[in-house]
Amino acid sequence: MKRYIIDSQTLQTGDFDFTINVGMELFEAMETDDIQDAEFEIRVIGNRLASNKVDIELNGEGKITTICDRCLDSVTLPEEVAGAITIYFGDEVKPFDGYTATIRKGDTFSIAQFVYDCIMLDLPVIRAHAPEECNPEMIARIKGEL
Repeated sequence: MKRYIIDSQTLQTGDFDFTINVGMELFEAMETDDIQDAEFEIRVIGNRLASNKVDIELNGEGKITTICDRCLDSVTLPEEVAGAITIYFGDEVKPFDGYTATIRKGDTFSIAQFVYDCIMLDLPVIRAHAPEECNPEMIARIKGEL
């Protein structure tokens, strides 16, 4: 999970831009049971302003395999990911609230939770195949035809 670490000591003032490949290791670390597979390429674009603030944006795309809400088979869904966060460096620590965090100068901050949240929040509420792609046997059982 080292690739998700922002280190306030080594991060230079100015712009930065790097890519993170996200796979199942993130979802396993977050103990997410309903994700079966994941593959994302996420671009992390940021700007460290002076010595007290870093603005970070995520942009990326990928796919996630989960359980179809309709037929309970696996379904792979394409997904675009976007989000923004601000990290402040100060004397008092304030926990990540989904948009901002404050850490002590010299400390590190993991953006893993932020990346995870952006992916999970961009999933559709109903995770399902197109109706014609669902398991026909399961659909027949649901309708009471079997």
